[in-house]
Amino acid sequence: MKKIIRLFIYLFVLFVISSCATSSDEDDLKEGPANNLPPVYYVALGASDAFGIGAKPITRGYVYRIKDGFEDRGRRVSLLNLGIPTADIPAIKKSAKTALNRDKEIDLITIWTGANDLIGGNDVNEFEEDLESMFRRIRNKSKAFIVIMNLPELTQIKRFREDPDKHVTVERVAAFNAAIIRQANAYKVPVVDFYKAAPGDMLVSKKDGFHPNNDGHQKIADLYLQIILPQFGL
Repeated sequence: MKKIIRLFIYLFVLFVISSCATSSDEDDLKEGPANNLPPVYYVALGASDAFGIGAKPITRGYVYRIKDGFEDRGRRVSLLNLGIPTADIPAIKKSAKTALNRDKEIDLITIWTGANDLIGGNDVNEFEEDLESMFRRIRNKSKAFIVIMNLPELTQIKRFREDPDKHVTVERVAAFNAAIIRQANAYKVPVVDFYKAAPGDMLVSKKDGFHPNNDGHQKIADLYLQIILPQFGL
């Protein structure tokens, strides 16, 4: 079953890359010096949250709001959103590889991964090996500014408070976040500390008690933008 899911994800990634990259609408940009610069080529790597699940509409998800953060300041963005529902780190690593094989220089990469691996009972050491491999490939193939976000305390999110899962424990959340920190430090990748900025029920979708709602997606985008915008002089 996992092989079938990963094949589906791979085909989905190819489809997105070939047909779904989005560019900014210059008519909506504010006037300013940044408007004269080339577009920021932004690749978003992640799972359902990056895809926009929980936001209404999904184009109000955090990835699109990061794009808006640039364009609100007059900087154009070309976005390739590779957020794939159900994706774990092996699938995200494959999508990163495919994006890097494009003949286009990437300026910005955001990553959010680990939740599906943790919930699925995957081994944290294997997760860390895949994360290290992905960082290494990106560094070897691109000069992009990379930012990754860690995991919130999943045991305190409504879904798992009401229906505990044997794989979702305080210890496993800590282990996955430690792996993210180790590899981010090794490759000089800034980390958005979502563990510290606990989402709380007000930021979580009432529909599933798990994905961010519109306010949650905005919070995530704001946390990313605090790190990203200064790197682009904005």
